[in-house]
Amino acid sequence: MDKTNEIRRINLEISMKFSNIGVHLSHAKSIAGLFETLFAAIEKEFAVPFVWLTLVDNENAAPVIAAVESSGVLKERLCVIPPALFEHILPAGVQPVLANKELQPYYKLLPPANKFFVKSLAIIPFKVRDEIAGSWNNGDVLSDRYLPDMDTGLLQKLGQKVSLRLTELVSGNK
Repeated sequence: MDKTNEIRRINLEISMKFSNIGVHLSHAKSIAGLFETLFAAIEKEFAVPFVWLTLVDNENAAPVIAAVESSGVLKERLCVIPPALFEHILPAGVQPVLANKELQPYYKLLPPANKFFVKSLAIIPFKVRDEIAGSWNNGDVLSDRYLPDMDTGLLQKLGQKVSLRLTELVSGNK
């Protein structure tokens, strides 16, 4: 198999993994279940060692914060920060951010009880009712896992699916 076909095959496999995760998310019955499913799938499918949530401390995200704090699986993987700080760290809105240098500003997104040894990050913002509610974050000890020039299209698409399902769950449209 030539190099071009090998790259296509790998890209197709990655795309299928994201698609499968999206299907599982659409079946989540609760907010906590949505994120528990997301975390387990990201960890399993992509061998990501650190996955956590950063939520914005506002009225819109309040039901999400309450649901996550009630989950034994998620509560230690949560960081809640003020909206202004979130916007300062991630001014790009819903565009995923990949970083592997100058990570210090992103450390404010880490759960206070768990300081991971992270050398690269993927930060994927999501919304509830068209307002940024937070981000799901992937971290790795490998500095070349997430590079700023990598394509984030599949991460953004999955972030949109998280946003859609989360809005449905918060609104009671299960």
